[in-house]
This record gives sequence, C-alpha cells and structure tokens, in this order.
Amino acid sequence: MSSAQGVFISTATAIPVADAYALPALETVLTELEKHPGSTSLALNMQELHVPLQAMVSVPVQAQVLADGERHAWHVEIRAASRPQMYPTFNGALRLVSCGERACELRLQGRYQVPLGALGRVIDSTFLRGAADASMQRFVRELAHRVAMLARWAKLA
Repeated sequence: MSSAQGVFISTATAIPVADAYALPALETVLTELEKHPGSTSLALNMQELHVPLQAMVSVPVQAQVLADGERHAWHVEIRAASRPQMYPTFNGALRLVSCGERACELRLQGRYQVPLGALGRVIDSTFLRGAADASMQRFVRELAHRVAMLARWAKLA
C-alpha cells in the first residue's frame, strides 16, 4: 500500500543453513554492505511490473545497519549511493529466524519512502506499482544467497 508514509514491504527468503552458521555470515555481509557504499544494488526487471519493456534497472545503494537490541535483528536504512533525493529510501527491520537445525529465514519489513511528494506517489502507484516490493525481494534473496555461500564456506574451512 502506498501512502504519504511510504510503501509497506514485507518479504522473507529461506536460507538452507542453520542459523548458527548463518548469523556470523550475515553479520559479515552486513558489515561489508555498510563499509562499501555502491557495492550492492537494488535491481528491478521491468517485466515484473507487467509493462512491455525488456530492461533491468539497477541503482547502487548505501546502507546503514544498526543492531536492534537483539542478536538476530538489525535496523536497516537503504538509499541510493548517488543522488539519493531522486530515489526511494527504505527504513525497516531485518531479522534472521531459525527454522530448525538446518535452515533459517531472512525477513525484511519496513517502509519504502517515495521521493517527489504527491507526484512521486502517483507514479509509484501507477507505472511503478510493485517496483518497491520486487526490488526489495530481489535484495533479500541476494543477501540470503551471499549468507548461504559464506556460511557453507566457513563450515567447510
């Protein structure tokens, strides 16, 4: 839902690694994400919006990540690495949730604030409807993939 408060985003992705291995890997990935602005992008395949365009839009981002008072939770703010006033900003919570001995889940919830006031909200709710959700889902899947690869490598080392 789009409003003056932003677009609510809630997404989750499974990680086929126990949280005991995923947690240090996620902490490493988040540290690297914060240290290297522009090293990760929010990407969107325009076909996901059901428009007749074959294009991938990718915006390099910077992130601020703060522990959220518990070991498996962080406050995350994500914005464009360049010209942030022209792109939406995301504020929310990232959580790593155990799903048993061999798996966990990465969950992201928060609000994606659309720029340009009322005009931006109109564009977001029409032409770009679903863009925020799709780009954040892709972002969480990418984080989960990085975590799984790093955790598996650490487990083998």
